[in-house]
This record gives sequence, structure tokens and C-alpha cells, in this order.
Amino acid sequence: MNGLREYLRGVGALSRNVWLFLLAALFMGIGRQVFMVLRNQYLVELGLEDAQVTSVQGFNSLGGLIIAIPAIVIISRFRAKSLLAMICLANAVGFAAQGIFGTLEVFQGAAMAAGVAMSLNMALGAPFLMRNTGIGERIFGFALQSAVSWPLSGFIGSLLSGWLQGLFAGMAGSGVEFMGEFVPAQLFGYRATLLVASGLVLTGLVPVALIREGPADGAGKTLKQILTFHDKKRMFLLGLPEMVIGFGAGLTIPFFNVYFKKEWGLTPQQIAPIFTVMFAVLVVGYLITPPLVRRFGPIKVMIASQILSLPFFIELALGHYLWLAMTAFIARQVLMNGSDPIYKQFAQEVADDRDRNAVAVWVHSSRHIFFTVANFCSGYLIAMDGGRFRIVIVTTIICYVIAIAIELAILPGLNRARKLKQARTLRLARVADVA
Repeated sequence: MNGLREYLRGVGALSRNVWLFLLAALFMGIGRQVFMVLRNQYLVELGLEDAQVTSVQGFNSLGGLIIAIPAIVIISRFRAKSLLAMICLANAVGFAAQGIFGTLEVFQGAAMAAGVAMSLNMALGAPFLMRNTGIGERIFGFALQSAVSWPLSGFIGSLLSGWLQGLFAGMAGSGVEFMGEFVPAQLFGYRATLLVASGLVLTGLVPVALIREGPADGAGKTLKQILTFHDKKRMFLLGLPEMVIGFGAGLTIPFFNVYFKKEWGLTPQQIAPIFTVMFAVLVVGYLITPPLVRRFGPIKVMIASQILSLPFFIELALGHYLWLAMTAFIARQVLMNGSDPIYKQFAQEVADDRDRNAVAVWVHSSRHIFFTVANFCSGYLIAMDGGRFRIVIVTTIICYVIAIAIELAILPGLNRARKLKQARTLRLARVADVA
């Protein structure tokens, strides 16, 4: 009971701004996940080749790469509220364009724009939470943000995706006229659902409008001051394992829906429940993160969860039985992604306070750069394997093993620096209270 009371106290200490931020993340995440579950299946339904399908995700990642350095300036100069509104609009327009036009070129262009918007969203989240939380409740804010923005919204979005696609496909009968062309029922189901996803993303504008905050961190600073990094070595070390994980993840993570379609012959309606269950379990995984981190420390929790994920990835490559593949997929996703909010908070707490915006962008971009490269490589590796996923999964496993080795080498030292920094902050706070 003491543990539950402590947990509720931590959650209850979160500010109004944090709750509004979480609500906006939920709305945007639901629309995004409806889109993400169906997009690659839609492209396969259009008859595109493996390399063309994976190129769309590649353009999405490329958008994030293009905005990497400018993002440091943008999130320093603009308030989070303004940026969140622009991100909402950009994603909604991108999703709608892909539903209305449905050509490879439109998908690639809209995917790039969405990548720019979502990278800004990922980069501004950590500094926003640092500004709006104290040391005591911070881990709860980061855990809830990770739970809401992906698995909780993903749970709801996955439920909606298969249902909406089937509903609209059924309404289309043998096909309908759409935007001046005849569209078969299945394709119409995809396109109409993407338009619904666009509308869901727009609802995020309501809580965003209610956020109250002061001037941006970089207000009054010159461009040179914003782009001056005060601890380059620490920044590089924080990004190093993310680079390796990013490459491994980029080979496989965006294409698991295609994996189940091609390896096991599942339909969108059969694939959606797998993702739904995965997201439900992942929500629980994120929510138990704070007590685990408080008991064992961030390093042990992060590395243990990553190591435990590897056997499940091996089973995905072997593919003995469908039920085992589904179980392995869910367990792997929960274990590997469980370290994400821990690492974001860890990086912010380790960083020089003047580098927080830059570190948020750098940690995200370090993974994203190599994620992007891997997206373009994935299609060719799948084609080399005759349309199967064994080569890309094995390559991902190798990348994760390398990343874990790097983390074991560098994270304990960074954690000691983090503890010293926190002790200094608490001492200064006590002195200020006495004064």
C-alpha cells in the first residue's frame, strides 16, 4: 500500500501543463497509430514492390533527419504550445493527403513532412517535461508521456484501424468512385480510414490551446548562443548507443505489420488485434517503470530489459508457430521499448542544464539518422531473402547486442555524474530554503 500511495502522490504532483500535454499526445497518437497500422498494408495492397514500400518509411525518417539541427534552434526560439499546434496541423494535412491521392509520390512527400513534424514533437517533449516537473515526480511524467503518446494511443488506434478499414470497405461494396477514379472496396477502406486518422489528430489542438507557459528557453539568445554546446563529450556518449539501436530498429520495427502479412498471411483485421494487445501490455510496462527505476536504478532496468528482449527476437526469425511469433513480438516490443522513457529522462538529467534542448534533439536524432539509413536498406535485405524477414531480424539482433555492450561500457560513468549533479542541485535548494 505504501508503494501505491507513493505512486499516486507522484502522479498527483504533475502540473496542469503536463496533463494537457499528455492529453494532446493521446489525441495525436491515436490518429497517428490508425495511420501507422494501415499505411504499409495499404502500399502492399497497391501492388508496390518491397523497396518502394520501405522507401516511404525512409522518406518519413529522412524528414526527421533534415530537421535535426534546425530543431535545436526551433525548440529554443518557439514555445512548446506553438510548436505542438503546428505539429498537429502538419500531421493532419499529411495523413489526409495520403488518403485523398494514394500515389507513391504523395506518400513519400507527405511522409517526409510528417517526419519533420514528429521529430520536432519528440525533441520538445523531454525539455518540456523537465521544465514542468520536479525531481520527485519527474520519472512519473516521463513514464506517462511514453505510455500515452505511443502504447495507450496505439491500443486505441489499433482497435480503430482494423474496424474502420473493414467498415469502409464493407460500405464500398464492389467499389466506389473516389476523387474521379474507381477505387476497389479494400483500397477505399484504407483511404477513408486515413482521412478519419487526420481528423483525430486535429482534436489534439484543443488541449494544446489550454497550455500556459512563459517565454521559450532561447528567448533573447543569439543563434550562436543557442548552438553552443557546453559538454560535447557527454552529448556524444549519450548518442552513441542510440545510433546502433536506431539502425537495428530501422530494419524491422516499421515493417512488422508487413511481416505478419507476408510471413503468416494475416489480413488487416487479423493483424490489428496483435498490435492492440501489444500496446495494452506496453502501457502496463511503462506504468511500472517508476517503481522499478526507484528500486534498482535506471541503468540496471534499461540494460536488463534490453537483454531479455533478445530471445524473443530470435523466435521471430525462426518462426516456429504463429502463436509463438505473436507472443515473441509482444514481449520483444514491451521489453525493448520499456527503456525509452528512462533513457530520455536519464539523458536530460546527465546533460549540462544549458544543453538540454540540444541533448533532446541529439539523442532523438542519433537514433533517427541510423533508423533512416536502415529503412532504405531494409527493402533490399528483404528482397535478398526472397521476401522473408530472417536477414533483417538477425541483423537487428546483432545491432542490439553491440548497443548493449556500449551501454555497459559508458552508462555507469554517466550515472555517477548524474548522481553528483542531483546531489548538488538538492544542496543548493536547501541553502535557498534556509536563506
